[in-house]
Amino acid sequence: MLPLSTLPSDAQTARAPAAEAAPSAEIGGADAALAGHYYLSGVMETGSELLLKPDGRFEWFISYGAVDQVAKGRWGRTGRTVTLVADRASPDTPLIRADQMLPWDAEVERRLRDAAWSHAAERIAARCPWGADEATTAMIPSAPGPGGGAAAARAEAAKRTAEQARDAATRAIAAAVKLPDDGAKRDAADAAMEAWYRAHFAMEQAFQAAGVPVPAMAAPVLPPECQPPPREDVAALAPAQWQRAVAVLVGDPARDLRLSNVGVTFVFSDGHRDQAETGRGGWAFAPRRAGAAVDRLVVTVPQPGFTPVTLPIKPLAEGVQTIIVDTGQLAAAPFDRLRLTVAGENLLPEAMPQGRYARH
Repeated sequence: MLPLSTLPSDAQTARAPAAEAAPSAEIGGADAALAGHYYLSGVMETGSELLLKPDGRFEWFISYGAVDQVAKGRWGRTGRTVTLVADRASPDTPLIRADQMLPWDAEVERRLRDAAWSHAAERIAARCPWGADEATTAMIPSAPGPGGGAAAARAEAAKRTAEQARDAATRAIAAAVKLPDDGAKRDAADAAMEAWYRAHFAMEQAFQAAGVPVPAMAAPVLPPECQPPPREDVAALAPAQWQRAVAVLVGDPARDLRLSNVGVTFVFSDGHRDQAETGRGGWAFAPRRAGAAVDRLVVTVPQPGFTPVTLPIKPLAEGVQTIIVDTGQLAAAPFDRLRLTVAGENLLPEAMPQGRYARH
């Protein structure tokens, strides 16, 4: 997920408020003397930050292993106890909703072409998983050896062996690409590349032992079928040259997120359907259809137990439909309440006896 920085500003503010879990009187009032940014210490392999705002709001983050959790809400102090109360999603807030429609412009055109380029590059990488055509350098630097005539001769021999391994790998890759479904040829290309890596490493070691610089050597040459397509300079194109399409932008502006891997089915007024998936920027695209417009979107969030949501929209023949997902509803809040004890300038979390939040 990436920051949803390009959703229009009014889309960022058009969000339903979260339900406040407890009145201020129950948790005490915000203490301006405690406001600030705190960092957790004393808990192994865990990182956590706590921001106490003077207005009584807080932001909390924790990361341990592969798990990241966040919470926002209200905080207050009573005596030596600081209580954090996490916001709960409002029952009236839809999980997914269609927001604004935006016109097609140069930035959206660039996104469309970037997506097409990425899909092409992914297909090429699956077809040709043998690396890029580029010069190689020494892999493991080491102190040069004493050198000598015999060492220099061994280095030159190792260089010839590496060149032969490189050329053999070039031929093996070309044969495998011509018959991509031939498992034996792909295995042979894998073996040839492994032999090239070993030979190149041996060459490096031999030249270092000889006390002379390791020569640069080009990697195996990939055939045209393995070359990524050239990127286009969209800025140089006139609007008449734009490809244009129907697009969606999926994110959660309340949490400054764009959502990738979200399934989107574009349902056209003539019954045609195009299926897509949002990429890293939260974008998904469908080609335009003459005489038809998209009037429904079926959105599928990659979450266990999630039921696809159908969103009726105003007919869209070209342009962008923004979709807001309230990601706070997709996972349980990390806590309802978190209590901390004031200890001088630090806050000691009740749930982590060894932990200590120190202000910076």
